[in-house]
Amino acid sequence: MPLSKKSAALLSVGLTVLLASVKLLIGFVSGSLSILAEAADAVIDLVTDGVTFLAVRVSDLPPDEDHPYGHARAENLGALAQAVLMVMTYGWVLVQVGKTLLLAPQRPAFSLWFFLVMSLSLGINLVRVQVLRQAASRFKSQALKASATNFLNDILRSLVVLLTMGVIMLAPRLSLPSWFVERCDAIAAALVALVALRGAWILGKQAIHTLMDGIPYDLSHRLTSRIAALPSVVPNSASVRARFVGEQPFVEVMVGMPRGHSLEEAHELAHKVEDAIRLDLHEASVLVHVEPTRTVTEPYTTAVYSAAQRLGLRVHNLAIYQLKEEIRIEMDLELPGSMTLTEAHPFSERLEAAIAAELSCPTVIAVHLEPRHDQVQPAVRYAPLEAQVCQAITALPNAASIGLTEALLTNDGVVITLRCYFPGDTRLTDVHTAMARTERDLRRVIPDVVRVQIDPEPDDRRPAADTGDTGDAGAVTSPPR
Repeated sequence: MPLSKKSAALLSVGLTVLLASVKLLIGFVSGSLSILAEAADAVIDLVTDGVTFLAVRVSDLPPDEDHPYGHARAENLGALAQAVLMVMTYGWVLVQVGKTLLLAPQRPAFSLWFFLVMSLSLGINLVRVQVLRQAASRFKSQALKASATNFLNDILRSLVVLLTMGVIMLAPRLSLPSWFVERCDAIAAALVALVALRGAWILGKQAIHTLMDGIPYDLSHRLTSRIAALPSVVPNSASVRARFVGEQPFVEVMVGMPRGHSLEEAHELAHKVEDAIRLDLHEASVLVHVEPTRTVTEPYTTAVYSAAQRLGLRVHNLAIYQLKEEIRIEMDLELPGSMTLTEAHPFSERLEAAIAAELSCPTVIAVHLEPRHDQVQPAVRYAPLEAQVCQAITALPNAASIGLTEALLTNDGVVITLRCYFPGDTRLTDVHTAMARTERDLRRVIPDVVRVQIDPEPDDRRPAADTGDTGDAGAVTSPPR
């Protein structure tokens, strides 16, 4: 049954207490610096195991108001503390080695029990490394991973100590010089210390790199390249910032999108950016900011609509004309119908200034103020009025193309709704011209018309009831009551 993070850390603490006690006893009895170095390392392991256990407990705490990214970096702090302790301890070991080599070399006494204890230490550490590695891989724990690496170094150092013990015990048979035998243990202790200091350097460097928000060397380039390859992304506009809290990646992206796209399109692009990021960082928390960006190929219409949207205004019926010496822009600006001209005109002026700032060429702007009704207006169907409209339509040249007719009486005047049918291959420009002509004719013959709404439909969508085969007023129908 796989162990939890806390169980793995507690098991490591228990084994460390046992090994530290045995090694300290043997080291003091034998006077071996190499075994004392191993015992010192076991004491460090005990302290660092305690730090690891505490770091694991803290790292499992959920995010809160003071730590919105969670507490996973407690494991990196634990690893850094472990590295500092290793440097201090093995610095002291090297000082003692120097004294032994230069001032008081001695030959330690060993027995078969020492080999048995060190062999037991090797076996326990092998089991511990396997348990910690499995837990670190399962829970993606930096602290457990650091402990597993540390105990793997313990195994290598124990092998060095065993080799030294064997050399000293076999020295009489091998006829080794006494100066070498007396210093062999100190040399082994120095090797143990140097290996440990190298591990401390690597461990501390990784911990500091993570605590300083360091990321893999080419990660930003890979992520930026993936984003830049997406459609609708403005070239050279992607900016990526990434950080890791424990094993959890957090990525912030700012990406440019050509102006004129809708909010839904920007939202869809943000989803594509998130998917691209997770191809490299599978469980990343991604925050995407889509910035509307002006491009060199942007049309004038986009610049005009963008200026209006930035001011919170709505325009329609936009027309742009290229004259020899200037650009002429005409449009309808929608404003609440309850406004007075004095109140509405500043909006027009601000819009003109914003458009002029968008365009670098000489520009003449004409803005028509269109009253907008933001509230639902009362209206009624009035049969005599509909009959009058139907009679007027029968006199129009294109009466046969007009189907559904509806006339409403409102507080502002008469509103007429028509459905006109055209061949499907008719250009929209020609359709619009025909509809404008129909509207003009109706306004001429029917007083008080404030709005003519014409819905164009292809001929093949025309219901049988609207075919107009009779050639009379029956060709124009009203909606059912």
